Amino acid sequence: MKINKRECRKFADPGLKMNRNHGLLHAEEVKYIVRTAVKNIGKKRLLVLYIYLREQAAAGNFKPVWTMFQSRTEYVTLCRREDGSTRWSAAAFCNLQRDYDFSRRCAFYMTGDEERVTKFCKRKVAKGFTSLYFLQSDISEKRQRERKLKKEKEIRERMKAVPALPRNIRKMIDREIMPHYLFYSYNRKRTDMEGFCSACKTEVLVTGVKHNEKGVCPACKAKVTFKSRGKRGMIIDRDTLQVIQRTSGNEIVVRFLKRYSQYGDERKPYISVYENARTFLSWDDTGKTSEECYYYSYGNRNSLTPWQPGSRPVFSRWQYSFEADQTGFLYEKNLDKVLKGSPWQYSQLKEFYLAEKEPLYAISYLVQYKRYPMLEYLVKLHLYRLAESVAFGNHYYSSDSGFNPNGKNLKEVLGFDKAHLPMLQRVNPGLGQMKLIKALIHANVELDEELLRWCGDYSISRPENILVPLKHMTPYKLVKYVNEQYARFCKKSPYQSSGYYQMEDILTDYRDYLCMSEGLELDLKNSFVLFPADLKKAHDKVNDVSDKEQALVYDRQIQKQFEEMNQQYHFVKYGFAVFLPHTAKEILEEGQNLHHCVGSYVKKVVKRESTILFVRKASEQSKSLCTVEIQNGELAQARCYGNQAPSPAVRRFLDVWEKEILHAPALAVAA
Repeated sequence: MKINKRECRKFADPGLKMNRNHGLLHAEEVKYIVRTAVKNIGKKRLLVLYIYLREQAAAGNFKPVWTMFQSRTEYVTLCRREDGSTRWSAAAFCNLQRDYDFSRRCAFYMTGDEERVTKFCKRKVAKGFTSLYFLQSDISEKRQRERKLKKEKEIRERMKAVPALPRNIRKMIDREIMPHYLFYSYNRKRTDMEGFCSACKTEVLVTGVKHNEKGVCPACKAKVTFKSRGKRGMIIDRDTLQVIQRTSGNEIVVRFLKRYSQYGDERKPYISVYENARTFLSWDDTGKTSEECYYYSYGNRNSLTPWQPGSRPVFSRWQYSFEADQTGFLYEKNLDKVLKGSPWQYSQLKEFYLAEKEPLYAISYLVQYKRYPMLEYLVKLHLYRLAESVAFGNHYYSSDSGFNPNGKNLKEVLGFDKAHLPMLQRVNPGLGQMKLIKALIHANVELDEELLRWCGDYSISRPENILVPLKHMTPYKLVKYVNEQYARFCKKSPYQSSGYYQMEDILTDYRDYLCMSEGLELDLKNSFVLFPADLKKAHDKVNDVSDKEQALVYDRQIQKQFEEMNQQYHFVKYGFAVFLPHTAKEILEEGQNLHHCVGSYVKKVVKRESTILFVRKASEQSKSLCTVEIQNGELAQARCYGNQAPSPAVRRFLDVWEKEILHAPALAVAA
């Protein structure tokens, strides 16, 4: 029987008085005075502790600030606030205040009060507050055990819906996931060397192989890594496999299996396959989905179930944990049956995985499919890199990203007509390469599929890094030169002091080098100048010029852009006109006249990262009115005096200019 709180309220204030001359009322080291009683309340025998604030009692206020009701199996406290209102608390006596020595600052009013507590708590080795602490600790531990037992029973019932793993799962892991090796005994005097294949478990003869070289087994034709027995040492492999199964009509479970193998004995390696996490995905009639995670707790030997709710705890979020890693291979043989009738029936998860058979995080794919249904059609169109960007990229798709995953057709999603589809399928571009392709088409540059595939392989997406070099060379020569520089000067870590970590870094330096070389009027038709043996040194050399030389370089580059693009962008209508600047000074003066920061864009203009245009009245061509920035063939921003937006008249003019000049002609069909 629980404590009757309603009845307890009747005993909250017994109206006890205290002798004003009692020593406790004047002991400053005591903060609280405790009086006790044993009463029958609601047909239950309870120990009642009345806790007074000593300062209030000394002033004649004998109302308890806490009244604790203690039975043999539970306890509860009625707390009185300063305004006279009350609330119930389930805190133990030592936790009534957030003070680590709360009990030490409490004192019993009389010896009988302490004896009453000791007798009720029935603790022979302790008395007073200590005996109360032990009793409440036992009660608290019992409550925790009961709550834990209840939770474990619920989890155990939850796991009963999980079916058995597919029968062929172990064979599938050995055949498709587990890496295989061909161990051989190196002998420089013999052409044929004796070896053992871990895939087919047979003795074979191999010729002309090298340690750690990839190849195939002569007997079973399985892909293997050749390992010389004299060099191989201990080999340890770890992989993750995801298995999706149906648990009910409106729920699936994603199970994460871990495979660990260790080659001490090449003929009988130690192999362990175990399950360490489960994620349940359920949905209602409206299609709304929910996610529930569990992990296998290896230390819960005394529990009803080893499964614990939540994500697996890790030592550090910044340190890799194999046990917590849920990215891995996918068991796809049952997906058609498992996902039928679910919100992911047409998600194309199986087709996406089979395209590359690379590790992925299946839950992320399923969640993103609910958000972006166009993911299905990207996979059907074999645009796997774009699908990967949607499923795993965590991008924010803004209006200028060039990609709208909420579109309903190819034109709305990609901005291309169907005529471009064969080229896109052959190139298989990523999200960054989509913007690159659009920029190349806008610049009337003939698309080279080999170049675009190379850009996709190395995640190259900045249009200016491709457009500037292509003015001086063919795509083949560009790729060949950059690959050579990367092979010579690549670094394995971004923290190394010299070299290039990514291919895009080389292209950025190469673009800067070419732009500055143009400004310095170097002979870029000379292959020695166009393709420097050490790009980093050549880049630093052309950039290490005096301020006067740099100003001349900037002016030459801006003048060159004027000659190249003024005819393309110049436009007159509605009494307004568009002009390109001739010099860096004109850009600086534009910023000073309109009180905005376009003057800081000079370097970006010189390096072809941006194009700056002036919008002015046709009758007042020398008077600043509005400044426009173009990036990647799109209008990035337009600003008037004090960074204000253009007036409606200027805005109307820019809309027409953007439609008739900037975006005309429309994207041409790729060759």
